Amino acid sequence: MSRFMSAVCAAVVVCAGSTALPAMQLQTPTNWKWRTDSPATVRDTDKDLAADQWFYVAMPPGWHITSKPGVVLYNPTHTGSGLFRLQSQAFLFPGDSTAEYGIFIGGRDLEPGSTTPSYTAFVARRDGRIAVLKRQGETTTPLVDWKANDGAVAHPGEGTARNIFTVEVLDADVVFSMNEKEVARLPKAQVTTDGLFGLRAGANMNLHVSTFDATYVLAPVPVKK
Repeated sequence: MSRFMSAVCAAVVVCAGSTALPAMQLQTPTNWKWRTDSPATVRDTDKDLAADQWFYVAMPPGWHITSKPGVVLYNPTHTGSGLFRLQSQAFLFPGDSTAEYGIFIGGRDLEPGSTTPSYTAFVARRDGRIAVLKRQGETTTPLVDWKANDGAVAHPGEGTARNIFTVEVLDADVVFSMNEKEVARLPKAQVTTDGLFGLRAGANMNLHVSTFDATYVLAPVPVKK
């Protein structure tokens, strides 16, 4: 196991052992923004969260998120356009929520108060099912409806489930992969890809996102015929 992965696993084990996080100075990132599904206040402690509070902090490696309402998180200086690839590793902790978690692309009008938010999310659930969901205003439409796929890891009930989400925007298609296995492919014309990208956590989720990387494709790529 690499030194980096050892550090990731150590952080996850500490978090999984208790709902209390390690004794360190945890802070909510100031360079990230978010939009919650219903009004809620972010906190830098997960102790005694009320229904209208949620927890989001930088906890290297990565970030820890404990949601109450669902939320999308993004850095407004980071956008995708043209050909690019996103990849994020997330660890899901024990819980009862059947909501989704993952990443999104093509985000627009995500500021709180906007009535026209839109994005496309590539997400999984605790049961190991995956979906591609288009959010437009208050409406969510499945581009790929919830389905079981052996590329995704279901939560075992104890400990954590680790999944790596990848979205590749190509010339003609958008490819969605879990743990390096392709699980869905859509024509690019069906997916809004340019725009903000970030993280999605549904309601009452507890997860640690250890990596989130963007790669922009500059060299020509083969086109499937």
